[in-house]
Amino acid sequence: MGIQARKILDWLEDRFPSQWAEDWDSVGLQVGDPAGMVHRVGLALEATPTAVRWALNEKIDLLLCHHPLIFKPLPRIETDREPGRTIGELLRGGLILWVAHTNLDAAPEGVSTALARRIGLQALRPLARTEGGLLKLVLFVPVGCEEIVQQALRRMPGVGRIGAYDYCSFTVRGEGRFTPGPGAQPFRGETGGESRTAESRLEMLVPPAVVERLLDRLRAVHPYEEMAFDLYPVRNPVPGAGLGRLGVFDPSLAWDDFIRVLKERTEAPVIQVSGAAPDRVAAVAVCGGSGRTAIPWARKAGAQVLLTGEVGYHPAVECQEAGPVLVTIGHYCSEKWILPELAGWLSRADQEQNWGVTIEVYLPPGDPYCRTV
Repeated sequence: MGIQARKILDWLEDRFPSQWAEDWDSVGLQVGDPAGMVHRVGLALEATPTAVRWALNEKIDLLLCHHPLIFKPLPRIETDREPGRTIGELLRGGLILWVAHTNLDAAPEGVSTALARRIGLQALRPLARTEGGLLKLVLFVPVGCEEIVQQALRRMPGVGRIGAYDYCSFTVRGEGRFTPGPGAQPFRGETGGESRTAESRLEMLVPPAVVERLLDRLRAVHPYEEMAFDLYPVRNPVPGAGLGRLGVFDPSLAWDDFIRVLKERTEAPVIQVSGAAPDRVAAVAVCGGSGRTAIPWARKAGAQVLLTGEVGYHPAVECQEAGPVLVTIGHYCSEKWILPELAGWLSRADQEQNWGVTIEVYLPPGDPYCRTV
């Protein structure tokens, strides 16, 4: 059966908006044609040569990854070296590559949440909250034409989303005044004369990623020759979204039991500890991947332990005295647990929206990128 890639990418953008990503990050579509057809979706932590070969062998059409293949604009693509070699493999194989990195980290059900739940933490909350980064669209519509505009807005993902509510909008009546100039073909009024007409001011939140397509769609149905609108930045915090997570063990765990849980549930081949271990562990901060920036957040939140992938030497030395106790399990083992979660969400969306796709996960056990010898 299959479906156009854009349908799945719109669903992903709606769930993991690109505006949640950090300014330095590179997320979204990185390689391929969003109009291409998708029959098989693959999930991998990143588009390594091994993961791409797996995707090609599995006849994957759309590869969804956490780590970007392209971080910065490339001045050239040389296929005899990385990342050009892997880009070439993706293009030759007709693979579409889409990435959710720090926007997936910040998502309420994102990377750190998956790790925190994996080890049994409860009462989770973000360590650093994420602002929405949304836009507010203000659109002026002649009275009587509101419904056709509302229908166009309803067909775009994420438009009007406030928490669990979709297509939220506000409308107020007023008077619009305008004077059509030479060559104008006004919907109401005459060229050269001032016109007054009853208008509705429609307000709705809009994700930046869909603005251009949304405006094109609105222009196609709006009765005015020149559609009047404004876009304002909105910085409201997003409920539940943010980097890292703080959780608790209830009841608390003895230190040795905590380490045993980590070994069993994260499959980490090596666990490193910096700082004096407490007798019992209750409050734990979690940050999947690189957790250097999470150290002051965890300290401020009162965490006894910060569990992360890796941080580097000097931050580990700092935690020796200032706390919290730093526990690292490797980048891969701290992040891979998001992949089965994402596969589950996609499977449910496939059933609900009748995409007709198969979903596969590339999830080697242990840490395939850093062997213990």
